[in-house]
Amino acid sequence: MTGLRHPEYEEAAAPRNRTPRVSIITPVYNAGKYLRQALRSVAAQTYPDFEMVIVDDGSTDPTTLAVLAGASRDPRVTYHRTDRQGPAAARNYAIERSRGAYIVPLDADDYFAPTYLEETVRVLDERSDVGVVYAWIGFVGGHRGIWRTGRFSMPEILSYCPLHVTALYRREVWQDVGGYDPRFVESCEDWDFWVGAVARGWQGHRIEKVLSYYRRTPVSRAIGATDRAVSARLMRTLVTKHRALYERHLEAVLAGLYEEYTAMCLALERVYRHPAVSLGLRLRQLLERGGGR
Repeated sequence: MTGLRHPEYEEAAAPRNRTPRVSIITPVYNAGKYLRQALRSVAAQTYPDFEMVIVDDGSTDPTTLAVLAGASRDPRVTYHRTDRQGPAAARNYAIERSRGAYIVPLDADDYFAPTYLEETVRVLDERSDVGVVYAWIGFVGGHRGIWRTGRFSMPEILSYCPLHVTALYRREVWQDVGGYDPRFVESCEDWDFWVGAVARGWQGHRIEKVLSYYRRTPVSRAIGATDRAVSARLMRTLVTKHRALYERHLEAVLAGLYEEYTAMCLALERVYRHPAVSLGLRLRQLLERGGGR
């Protein structure tokens, strides 16, 4: 299945001439291997009042193009194609052409749990004080486990990005922040966006359960962004852009960074102390000794 048609939703779905409540924003670049799963997760939503705006960011992969051709025939999908410009610019392009009062980015290699929209939309509908709703994230692909997302607040958000790009927010948040900054090509455009939202006083609400899934693969942008030169450049850009915030909260930011570093070291220590890892290390030492004879 490459489109979004789902017989249970045919009557409930927003007609083409009516404004949908939610716009799902999906930039795509050669992600055909995983795009079908993202589309299936959208079709399976228990909340039907949405549109999906897809921007093909210059894909060349035949599988991706075939999946996109199928999806574009669905009445709830608006499809655009652009030259390669990066996820931030592609998201902005899609949001500018979307109609929903609420926005949720969904990357082409990620996917929703069936109740994602139902549970997040309910919060924004019932709480006018909340601008952003996010949940815990399930890792798939090269990583497994749960990302128990952090607090949507200052100064914590200056030390690390506490939430994933897949979060439901009011259109006014995007307008207030000024959209996603296209200077962040390799990564961090979502972190920069959330910093801008918190700085402008927007409040977040965390749902403490897994409602979406984040795929990590060897070719993921997040993996490439761990290159020392790339990560240093991205961090410099972030700090320069938000220099006043970093200067105002310098002590708290440094303390937060140290806490993250300490937590990482403790996690590595627990790994090395695991009996299976300890046994493997001892076997390696024995093999190295034997090879040296």
